[in-house]
Amino acid sequence: MAKTLSSSLITTPFNHTTDFTELADHCQCFADELGACSDPAHKMALYGRLSACLALLQPTLFEPVPLHLQPGLTVDTLPTRHPAFEPDADQLADYCQFLTQLLLGGSLSAQMENTAEALLQDLVIYFADTLKAPRWLNTPQGRVAIDL
Repeated sequence: MAKTLSSSLITTPFNHTTDFTELADHCQCFADELGACSDPAHKMALYGRLSACLALLQPTLFEPVPLHLQPGLTVDTLPTRHPAFEPDADQLADYCQFLTQLLLGGSLSAQMENTAEALLQDLVIYFADTLKAPRWLNTPQGRVAIDL
């Protein structure tokens, strides 16, 4: 079925009273849909929805978790997996190159330029640290690969 601008994702309602967990779910859905979308108009609509959702989510980041959300964010045993940003080296190099090219274009507002520069700095530092990280461990049995 072809995706159209009238899809439920584009019309999903949210506002300043939407819980941060629901806003995060919406952001993830928009990002997932963008990855599968080839229609330029649909992509622009998704970018707009993602931007609006992020704008609502950002001010809530340092607020206390509302009591009614705490049970859903509570577990009986520690999780075995935690969210992590772990792109491979080639993908990370692409991200850094993209941000560099975007900044070279000079088309960003001053605030967005500062944000892009900070992101680029963080990504480049992470990229360099990843490339220079130890890959083997000397043991009494010889050199063994570090499984990261």
